[in-house]
Amino acid sequence: MDPTGGIRPPPLDVAQRLHELETLYESLRTISSTLDLGDLVRKVLDAIRTVTDAEALSLLLYDGEREELVFAASEMLSTETLAGGRRSDLPPQGTPLTVRLQTTAGEVGLVELSDRVDHRPFDEVDRERLEAIAPALAESLHPERIAHDGAALEAAFARIAAAVPSLTAALVLRDDAGRELAFTSSHVIHAGGVDGVRLRLDQGIAGWVARHREAVCLENASADPRHDPTLARRTGFVPHTMLCVPLVHQDALLGVVQVINKRGGAAFTNDEMRLVQALGAQATGAIAHAQLYRQVQIASITDDLTGLGNTRRFNAELPAFLARGGDVSLLVLDLDELKGIVDRHGHLVGSRAIATVGRLIAERLRPGDSAARFGGDEFVVILPATPTAAAAAVAEAIRDAVARCARPDGMEVDISALTASIGVATYPTHATSPDRLFRLADRALYRVKNGGKNGVAIAQD
Repeated sequence: MDPTGGIRPPPLDVAQRLHELETLYESLRTISSTLDLGDLVRKVLDAIRTVTDAEALSLLLYDGEREELVFAASEMLSTETLAGGRRSDLPPQGTPLTVRLQTTAGEVGLVELSDRVDHRPFDEVDRERLEAIAPALAESLHPERIAHDGAALEAAFARIAAAVPSLTAALVLRDDAGRELAFTSSHVIHAGGVDGVRLRLDQGIAGWVARHREAVCLENASADPRHDPTLARRTGFVPHTMLCVPLVHQDALLGVVQVINKRGGAAFTNDEMRLVQALGAQATGAIAHAQLYRQVQIASITDDLTGLGNTRRFNAELPAFLARGGDVSLLVLDLDELKGIVDRHGHLVGSRAIATVGRLIAERLRPGDSAARFGGDEFVVILPATPTAAAAAVAEAIRDAVARCARPDGMEVDISALTASIGVATYPTHATSPDRLFRLADRALYRVKNGGKNGVAIAQD
């Protein structure tokens, strides 16, 4: 208790520890709040950002089939502007943190921070930290000299960023005549700069960490013999200080987290390493559950025999494609003479023939196209951004491939009698609803069936 009978506030270091624990708890809760894998990896990076003061973060997931790491989410903090002007030129602030700069001669200006890197409100710990550096900062800044000394100005902003990370910092200084001169340092988080890039399991520091399942804390990553400069050359971002932590769940490698370049140039601390490892340990369980959930989701919309989509997937995707607008063509395909092949060679050969046709269809699709087995020996193909003539060409390529297929995959059985009849309809040329688009393509298919089979027909309005 203090002399007035109130409760004395905790010391600064205790308050900071409490704040870190609260932040960690909230981060752990947030990570566990979703089963969507894409959303989860973003939440993991958000959580790590709250406990580290880093310029770059990335989460790489392990692709066991190819033994590669894939950048699933990444972000990089970079300085966008560093300019001088009047205080009225400053961008509008939300709820800034403001601390006055004073020397023995009086007040010389102020520091204004807005938008913490973790997007939380500024608190008393932030104010204490900024006030702690304010006297030395005030003594080092002279308005007329610093306006022409970019290195000194950047050093001042680096010192501010090391004390309280924020996306925008402003220095407002007064010259000898009392006029105000404002300088701003704005930072922007660029997300996804290397997303999708793949690394071999022995490539770079991340690859080494994944291979050996050992966390590393480096003070000069670019000088480390394990460093691979490929990404640095691509992005222009040079790693110096680094935390790299493997994500392992029940002895299975899931990925790697990288935390790069502590702002202000200092090394990452053991406490920061432990915090990242704690978040990583929580993330591994969440990622494992999200991946399992995703596998179940994919299985529920995948045809077991062909590996294409099933009816459930088709019924969900066709309306979604039409809602995007533009030409969307639909192919409806039915196999000819399959019953005769089954009667001669049995159902196993019939199933293998259907699977082979599924592969032939998949091989002739572009990225973004979608195919599904609609039931029995019928298939559907959705071709977004494809007018009727182009869709008919795709249909003809599929028809030709089926007609030229003499053997089902993995079997020495003659199925050369197997052909395909295909109907084509295009949104919005022929129909403006999913149901009518399917009906018109299906009618075109049966015109082929009734006209001799093994052909392609366009829908009639």
